[in-house]
Amino acid sequence: MQIIKKTIAAAAFGLFLTVNQVSADPIVSPKAECKNNTCETFRVGMYRIKNTVSMNVMMEKEKGQKIAIRLIDTQGKVLHEEFVPKYLTKVGRKLNFSEMRDGDYTLEISNDHEKIVKSIHLSTNDVKEVGRTLVGMN
Repeated sequence: MQIIKKTIAAAAFGLFLTVNQVSADPIVSPKAECKNNTCETFRVGMYRIKNTVSMNVMMEKEKGQKIAIRLIDTQGKVLHEEFVPKYLTKVGRKLNFSEMRDGDYTLEISNDHEKIVKSIHLSTNDVKEVGRTLVGMN
């Protein structure tokens, strides 16, 4: 009888912990996508480096905000991910696409509430000489 009481008490306590765990988790809402750099806490600039297949990405953010930078392919696979620490306010990154295949990519810069999405198109140019074209779009 003593063993049954202990088992029931342990099961009830485990259920109590599980219910409290689920209800304590915050509700995750989808991130609002900012158009034309309208995010409240950060701004992003991006341009192609002339005669290369590299892009410079510059970001300015409020101190205390943790920002994620992700490069994603068309299948949704994350090819590159990094986090900008809270103590930095200005960050610059160079993205080199020389080893990447032709195709469309997405650069997503986000914090907990907002995100900026940039489209990148990489294609080989077969006219006259072999070259590659890199285009970044909002």
